[in-house]
Amino acid sequence: MSNELAILYEVQRADTELARLREALAGLDTGDELARQVEEAEEELTRLSAEHRATEKEATDRDLELKALEEKKARFESQLYGGTVQNPRQLTDLQDEVAMLSREISKIEDRILELMETLENERSATQTAEAGLRELQERLGSVRAQHETTGSRLQQEIAELEEERKARASEVGAQLLKRYERIRARQGNLGLVKLTGATCPGCRITLPSDTVKGLKAGRQDLTCENCGRLLYWEQEGD
Repeated sequence: MSNELAILYEVQRADTELARLREALAGLDTGDELARQVEEAEEELTRLSAEHRATEKEATDRDLELKALEEKKARFESQLYGGTVQNPRQLTDLQDEVAMLSREISKIEDRILELMETLENERSATQTAEAGLRELQERLGSVRAQHETTGSRLQQEIAELEEERKARASEVGAQLLKRYERIRARQGNLGLVKLTGATCPGCRITLPSDTVKGLKAGRQDLTCENCGRLLYWEQEGD
């Protein structure tokens, strides 16, 4: 029994370390949150780009419209001031038409100025969004690379330790191992504790003096009366 408890203590140490490694593996940053941010940044950049293209199209259309109105105005002014039209009514109509075209041209010119300012703001916003997206993508790549590297290492350590644990557990009697597993399942992965004093390391309760004496005397079947964990006192030569 003494030798079995010593081996079981090594099993417990393996179980404790396996729990730590699995927790570390589960706690690794997978990059999922960053991936979500990248997706949102891509959508925002797509929206900004679409708005910018729409503004560019309107600016082009307005330029063409302005050019057409200016050409039309120039024709009417040529007729108005070229001496080819003598009829007073026609001259008045031409003057009204030139005045109307001038107002329309002024409105379009104002709109073009607004569009130029909007385009500049949109270019700035797009550049900022592109820089932000690149930064997120770089961070995501770094996190995923770290996850792969660290995850692979932890998985390898877990696999090796599981094999070691399996080998050590095979040296423990089936009944004792089953008892240990039941206790461990109830007590947060800790089924056996190694005593170095009068306090149970599992629940921090002071053990009865008879229990401590019994352990020191070599008894190997004792458990903590409070938490039920197996107690192991390392004897000389264990």
